[in-house]
Amino acid sequence: MSKLVAIRMQVTIYLMYVVQGFALIILAQTMSSFTSIWHTNLAGATAVVSAIGIGKLIAYPFLGELSDRWPRKTLLLLAMAAYGVFFTLVPVSTQIWQGIVLTSFAGIANAMLDAVAYPTLLALHDGRSSGNVLIKAMISIGEGILPIIIINLNSHQLWFGWVFWVASAILIIAFLALIGTQIPKVESHSAGAKAASHWQWDVVQFTFLAYGFTAMWLMIHFTQWVTRYFQLVRGFDETSDHLLMTCYSIGSLIGVGLVFLLTGRRLLPEKWLLVVMNSMALLSLIMLLVVNTNSIFLISMATVMFGMSAAGGALQLGVGQLIAHNPTFTGRATGWYFFSGSIAALLMPIVTGHFAEQHLAVVMQSLLIVAVINLILVVSHALRVVNLSETEIGE
Repeated sequence: MSKLVAIRMQVTIYLMYVVQGFALIILAQTMSSFTSIWHTNLAGATAVVSAIGIGKLIAYPFLGELSDRWPRKTLLLLAMAAYGVFFTLVPVSTQIWQGIVLTSFAGIANAMLDAVAYPTLLALHDGRSSGNVLIKAMISIGEGILPIIIINLNSHQLWFGWVFWVASAILIIAFLALIGTQIPKVESHSAGAKAASHWQWDVVQFTFLAYGFTAMWLMIHFTQWVTRYFQLVRGFDETSDHLLMTCYSIGSLIGVGLVFLLTGRRLLPEKWLLVVMNSMALLSLIMLLVVNTNSIFLISMATVMFGMSAAGGALQLGVGQLIAHNPTFTGRATGWYFFSGSIAALLMPIVTGHFAEQHLAVVMQSLLIVAVINLILVVSHALRVVNLSETEIGE
């Protein structure tokens, strides 16, 4: 593959993840406008947001299969089209059912993009997860840009729908970067697994499907309840509560940079990097939830540390390990991994919300159990004996 083709592929993929960053929070950021347009209340508008998760849950298993069988350029173009339907038509929808149907397209587009992007970037970076880790940074950029656009639209009293069409414009740029480029089939450079002619369920698959679930649960659980926990249980003021989410985001970006450096230069085997990151996540949660301190400095530093470790690329490193073990079925491995994570994203608000009103402290402390499970999973994988004639997965 020529260097120019590789660059254009990566530009397309990363621009689409900026758009995904928009999609993740755009409905929440424009909720007040939609409650009026759709003639519904806040609960009804919130239900529309769940359509993204439902779309992903339905699409991940079979789109992973298609990624191994269809040209990946075709799936990328379909992902662009699905995102285009969502961003172009949602702001002009007038009924809540229209919002639900259109929002499901964003979930399907997300699944298409993941099924193509993770195996492709892993192959383009010679089996290293450095390219995949940058996905997290692109999503964060999208999530950071969107509120700024909305603030400017509001300050100039402009229609809120323009922010959706900004995302559509980014999609057009991504399309122009991709069009006219014939993407050759890229093969994984994983050294740690023999290419099997058929899919076989084994301990590595089950380990990382479980890890995909628990790693996603850990991140979403923390971000949903941390500010409320420190306000209601620990007695922090509202400003300090929201500062913690800023610290978490800063830590996440620092973590992405460090993981990109470590994986890009192969300074540490990725399986051991996973062990280090999950150990840090557990340690930071102990500092946040067990150590009895109201020092905003210590709490902020622990939150930065948690962002670095739990949200700094650990999820992307996990899928890299699973793909390395299944080089013939990279799309299928990606699809099942994020299907597992989507189940966690769907269940976590339901399970924790049921107990949070009466037992918020216990709900937050249950994060320690999830972090311990994560650590057990990655340590067991790192210590697993492999055939001595092969390079270990993630080396």
